[in-house]
Amino acid sequence: MHPSEGPVHFSHLEIDHSVNSSGFTTPRNERTDSRWEESLVGARSGDVADSFPDGGYRSWLVVLGSFLLLMSSYGLMNSVGVLQSYLESHQLSNYSSQNVGWISGVFVFIALGLGVFVGPLFDTYGPRELVSAGSCFYVVSLFLTAECTEYWHFMLCFGLMSGIGGAFTSTVGMSCVPHWFQARAGMALGTAMAGAGLGGVVFPFILKGTFANLGFKWGMRVLAFVILVLSGLGSFLVKSRLPKGQLKAAIDIRCFRDARFTLLSFGIFSKCSSFCPVASVSLIVTALELEVFALIGLYPTFVKQQGFSTSASVYTLVVLNICSCVGRLIAGRVADRYGRINVLIVLIMSAVLVIFVVLYPFSHKLSALYTFSALYGLCSGSFISLAPVCIRQVSNAKEIGMRFGTCYCLVSFATLICIPIGGEMLEKVGAQIVVIWLGCVLVFSTFLFLTARWACLEYKWHWAVKI
Repeated sequence: MHPSEGPVHFSHLEIDHSVNSSGFTTPRNERTDSRWEESLVGARSGDVADSFPDGGYRSWLVVLGSFLLLMSSYGLMNSVGVLQSYLESHQLSNYSSQNVGWISGVFVFIALGLGVFVGPLFDTYGPRELVSAGSCFYVVSLFLTAECTEYWHFMLCFGLMSGIGGAFTSTVGMSCVPHWFQARAGMALGTAMAGAGLGGVVFPFILKGTFANLGFKWGMRVLAFVILVLSGLGSFLVKSRLPKGQLKAAIDIRCFRDARFTLLSFGIFSKCSSFCPVASVSLIVTALELEVFALIGLYPTFVKQQGFSTSASVYTLVVLNICSCVGRLIAGRVADRYGRINVLIVLIMSAVLVIFVVLYPFSHKLSALYTFSALYGLCSGSFISLAPVCIRQVSNAKEIGMRFGTCYCLVSFATLICIPIGGEMLEKVGAQIVVIWLGCVLVFSTFLFLTARWACLEYKWHWAVKI
């Protein structure tokens, strides 16, 4: 194949065979047997046949709609640490951090885990009906949370009901954009996911200000009204490009039926089938999301344990989310140029350095915490924004909803346990051990990403490859 023929999709994986201006290229595969030729032709006739606008008025309106939906859903997930910290010192002061953490954990778990059911519904019915119903449920649950006084009230209204509403808005928000973008998918989805970072900036200020001046009830009501506006506007802007299809199974069982995928889930990598890239990305996203939500959920409590004020704990989280928003915007554009997996590997390794060089030795200094918040935010912003692009890169366009749902079902189990277990670790073993634990999770993620990159290149290592 001549280099000028452009990108080739092999096993649903977009690999650029052209030499770009940055010097990145994909080596020519020298296998010439007939079965390989047939699979290559089949792959090209599948995903490449889809015509992606990659821009235009309608496409960017979808990005704006997804931006608003992700701001209302992921934005609250990014701010859940502020609510948890408040409950620990007020309504639920008689409960341990671990017990209170289960409320936040269940909220994030359901918001991500139910994506396994919302994804196929999105592929079948489109976004508008789903996000309208989910937004109504989401807003009502927040109004009910304002009336809660007991532990089980918060678990039911916020943990369970808000999680269900958040599942619809977050899954639809992520699934719409890849229908409209391919070559510029990193930039488009990074822009949409910047809404999650902006929500993580706005919502902590809303919660902190309203809790202090208006009380808990009106604080939650104001939050509910804001989310009503965001999700309402988003529901009018999002649109699916592909025709509606038949309802499919909730879980893509092909990702799990091979025993080699199970081994992959335990970090034991061997030569796998053509679905190995999907499996690798799913496990990596799980590890990354565990890191992201554990740190965001525990960070305000961590800062207060270092002897700093509640205001400092909120401001450091806000700085982290601001820089995370900037990181998502930048990372998407860079990833489209140099390769999504390549950029994520570099950013994960950078985050490891920030944790062990800045946070671990200097966590007792407020200036170091602000420095860590800024640097880690720039790196970690890509973890959430580029991970869906990697899933898109190894998936057929008509199965995006199912793939997202299947992957984030795995992610949800990590988010369920990370906050309560992390809170218990803060109390039992201390902050420094928790920092080491978070750093080790990222080291493990780096190893998984390097292995996934190797698998995507058919187990042939090449450095200067855009992938």
